[in-house]
Amino acid sequence: MKSYDRDLHSWQVELYDQIVNETEDVELIKKLIGNNKKQCIFEVCCGSGRILIPLARDGHIMTGLDMDNLMISKLFEKAYGINNITVIQADATTAEWGKEYDVVILGGNILLNIVSEDIKSAQQKFIQKAYFALKPGGHMYLDNNYFIHPEQFFGYPGERIIFEGTDSSGNYGRYMLVNEEYDVEKQLVSGIRRFELRLKSGETFVKEEKYVKYVPTVQEMEKWMGDAGFVIEKKYGSYAEEPINEFTQRAIYWAKKPK
Repeated sequence: MKSYDRDLHSWQVELYDQIVNETEDVELIKKLIGNNKKQCIFEVCCGSGRILIPLARDGHIMTGLDMDNLMISKLFEKAYGINNITVIQADATTAEWGKEYDVVILGGNILLNIVSEDIKSAQQKFIQKAYFALKPGGHMYLDNNYFIHPEQFFGYPGERIIFEGTDSSGNYGRYMLVNEEYDVEKQLVSGIRRFELRLKSGETFVKEEKYVKYVPTVQEMEKWMGDAGFVIEKKYGSYAEEPINEFTQRAIYWAKKPK
């Protein structure tokens, strides 16, 4: 990896950790778990621990999986002194997830962020893997960005800035999506991720990469859950527990693996 790629990666992780700090989903997860203390919980793609660490502080036995070494380092920085956390560094699409968990968390738009040559199959596989990782009677929390009319949200022309800012090393950058398109028939979003980085030294770098995402419907996600063996106990269109409707922007599920 070239030096500027390391700088860019470090900037991405730090800015993501600064900006992505919402807690509404964490509070909903806590509510769904209820008063069941010391649950064994597995979070897929746990990142720097935004969800995992608060649950560990509640006393749950937490296992996280993520392939990004810098994200994992950031997690352990923030989790100093907490002893009930285990993190596995691996690719979630190919790694074994383990077994006998009380809860498996598929949060943070995980289905839309899977990187795979066959995205739709990988999305379904994640739900199947969650089922096999749970003990009978255990639950999966699935939280995905969802729009009844995705064509009104995706396919943004031009540049759309996702986040920008300066890291602790003095490097300034911008992360944006460029010329996004949405194929209604194929349910595919495609475009270019563009990263612009200006180092403290004044050097500048640009990196671009193509992306494609499959946007599943509610009907598809619910079918995948049913095919895997799950029973959906609760579903919401927001963290305020609103029903899924044309005004909500999420599909949140609490699904049980029957005993």
